[in-house]
Amino acid sequence: MSSVTLAADTTAIEDHCPRTVAHSAKEAASLLEVAQGVAAGLFFLAARVPVYVGILLFGALVSLAGVALYSIRAIGLRLSRPAGAAAAAAAALALVCVASPQRARADTITDSSLLQQTSLVFSRQTNLYSFDAPGAGTLSITLKDWNFPTPLEQLTASILSQDQVLGPSFDSSKDSDWSFEVPIRTGGLFDAFVAAQAGTLVPGVQIGAYSMSITFAPAATPVPLPPAVDLLLGGIGLLGAVTLLERLSRRRNRDVISIA
Repeated sequence: MSSVTLAADTTAIEDHCPRTVAHSAKEAASLLEVAQGVAAGLFFLAARVPVYVGILLFGALVSLAGVALYSIRAIGLRLSRPAGAAAAAAAALALVCVASPQRARADTITDSSLLQQTSLVFSRQTNLYSFDAPGAGTLSITLKDWNFPTPLEQLTASILSQDQVLGPSFDSSKDSDWSFEVPIRTGGLFDAFVAAQAGTLVPGVQIGAYSMSITFAPAATPVPLPPAVDLLLGGIGLLGAVTLLERLSRRRNRDVISIA
C-alpha cells in the first residue's frame, strides 16, 4: 500500500514540474520583451534629443540675426520716427455740482499731455506731428535741444489748424525761452510743425536731436451751482411730504385699532 501511494505521488510531481518550468520560462520571456521595448524607446529618445537641441539653437541664431539686421537698418534710416498723436487726450471730466445747502463746489480738470516726441535730425529736416485737443483752453509747448551729438543750429516750431498758424511761434535764433503757449477756442485736430537744422559733427555729417512736449490746460468755465432758494424750497417740500405721510399712517393705525 505504501509503495503504491509513493509511486502515485512521484508521478504527480513529475507531471506538475514541466508545467511550472514552462510557466517560468514564459514569464522570463515576457520580461525580456518589456526590457527590450523600454531600451528601444530610451535609445530613440536619446537619438532625437540632439536633433531637437540643434533645431532650437538654429532658431535662436536666426532670431538674433534678424534682430541685429533690423537694428542696423533702423539706426541707418532713423532712430526715432514721428509717432503721430503719441497719447490720446484725456477726456474732460464732467464738472459735478454738489447740491449741498451749506456749500457747493465743482471738480477741476488737471493738465493733460497731448504729445511727447523725441526725434533725430539729419542735416535740415521738417516734421509734422498731429494731436487732438479735447476742448477750448491753452496749449503749452516745450522744446529741448539734446545737444547730441552736437547742438542744433536752429529750431523753429508752430501750431497749425487747417493750415493756419495759431498764436505765437518759436524760433531758437530769437527766443531764449524754449517754451511758448497757444490759446485755442475749440477742440479738435491740430498739427505741430517743427523745422530743425542740425549741427556739424564732422565735415559732411550734420546730426542732432530734439524733443517736444505739448500739454493742455482747459479754459476756466463757470459752473452752474444750484440756487439757495431752490434748495430751501425743495427741502421744505420734502419735509412736508414726509410729515403728511406720517399723519396718514397714524390715522390708519387709529382706524384699525378702533375697528378691533
